[in-house]
Amino acid sequence: MGLVTNLQSIRQSVDSKKLKIAVVKAANEDVLKSIKRGIEEDIIEPVLIDDEGKLTGLLKQLSIDLEKVEIIDQADDKKAAEKGVELARDKKVDALMKGFIGTGDILRPVVNKETGIRSSTLLSHVAVIFVPKLNRFVAITDGGMVVEPNKEQLKTVIEHGVEVMKSIDVKEPKAAILSASENVMSKNNASVWASELTEEMRSDDYVVEGPISLDLSLIPDIVEEKNYRGKIQGDADIIVTPDIVSGNSLSKSLTLFGGAEMAGLIIGATVPIILTSRASSSDEKYASILLAQHVMNQKENG
Repeated sequence: MGLVTNLQSIRQSVDSKKLKIAVVKAANEDVLKSIKRGIEEDIIEPVLIDDEGKLTGLLKQLSIDLEKVEIIDQADDKKAAEKGVELARDKKVDALMKGFIGTGDILRPVVNKETGIRSSTLLSHVAVIFVPKLNRFVAITDGGMVVEPNKEQLKTVIEHGVEVMKSIDVKEPKAAILSASENVMSKNNASVWASELTEEMRSDDYVVEGPISLDLSLIPDIVEEKNYRGKIQGDADIIVTPDIVSGNSLSKSLTLFGGAEMAGLIIGATVPIILTSRASSSDEKYASILLAQHVMNQKENG
């Protein structure tokens, strides 16, 4: 079972409503293939924003029923993004999806102080990865949004990761704040902050522990070999990285060389934002749609 199959299995076990989704600059084959799959599985109601003529041509080419989609004719990137945010602000859609548009272009209206939809002081990226060797989900954050978080931002990044993992039925998520070792390195701010946040973020709903190395975070056998006595025993659900480079590299290493599959969301707005690379496959985009539906259901069900 891979990422999509596992996400579908979780969805079938809960009361899930359709996800109404605004796709900004939707006239792209891989984007529309993921939308087609969502329509066929009856889990989404898509609002497609792009040049109507181009969209209609692609929809016909991909045998997507035009009656199953709403089209908003807007080819301009800036105006298309603003329209998507407007729909979310007016509660006409449950999620935004990045189509063939730059990340900055879609997020600019999201964070607009007057008309945006930010619900948190920070937007962060959460990648949920199904790792075959572990046979389970692991979230990695933040490899796509926050360049080098300070202590307060790290706290928010962790909270967003917890929110996403709880939405896919991880009851008490364990967040490992990544470092080179389990020992505090006084010359490394992230290592010091990890130790402080371990004390400050004590909760009955989740576990935060750091600094901790990747092997101790994910491999129980190595925990035993090293006689590590922390709360995380190779069973971390969330890997919190100290900067965007390490988060991005870890995610890509797992997907490119480890056979893992990934879904990605931006958290911190009033709706989940499905944000994958323009080069991502339709499977990854579809997995991200499924993940957004879980997050939306979690928000609605408290």
